[in-house]
Parts: sequence; structure tokens; C-alpha cells
Amino acid sequence: HGGGVAVKSYIHIRDVSNGELLAMEKGKNGEIYHISPDQGVAVKDVVKTICDKMDVSFENSTEIAPERLGQDKAYTIDSTKIRTELGWKPEISLEEGINQTVGWVNSHFDAINQKPLEYIHKA
Repeated sequence: HGGGVAVKSYIHIRDVSNGELLAMEKGKNGEIYHISPDQGVAVKDVVKTICDKMDVSFENSTEIAPERLGQDKAYTIDSTKIRTELGWKPEISLEEGINQTVGWVNSHFDAINQKPLEYIHKA
């Protein structure tokens, strides 16, 4: 949407889990600790990276749609508190996480390819 210029925070689930565990073990009761990467990245740049790693054309794999109503320019949060008070920091880079995901998809592609493309919500 909107050319993929919106900036979002991408963080590996292991970094989130490690931050949550640290906050539970060493954080102060009742305090809020935001867990986020060092910086946000434009959606378009993430998709281009994935396309490059999968050796597919970005132009042939994407379709630019109009901006969504109410779309913010950036979705990022400040994790200074957990970094300074508890010493947390992300350990898995976006590139490493993308490499892991692409590797997983490649190794499971036959099974994935047998699933329907339509999303079916199950309550």
C-alpha cells in the first residue's frame, strides 16, 4: 500500500521472547518495557530483500496499491528503557531473520504449496 514507504519495526520473535523473560525476571513490577529493533525499515525494502534472497523479481512479484485509509507513516516504538535499565538488545538482525525464514520456506515449499491461498478464519 502506498508504494511500501511506510516504516515498520521488524524484530525476531526470539529477541521479543528474550526481552519478555528479562522483564519478568529483572524488571520492576508494574513497569512497562517496550521491545523493539534499533530502527524501523520501509516495507518496500524488506520485500526487496526477500525477493533478492529468493532470486525473484521484485517488480514481477509485487503490485502497488493505493495507501490505506489511516495508514501511519511509521510504526515504531522506543525501547530505550529496557535497554538502559535491563541491558536488553536485539541479537538477531533483520537480514539473519529473513535468511532463516527464506531457508525454512525453501525447505518446506512442497508442503506450503499444497495449502490453499485463501485465508480461512477459524474461530
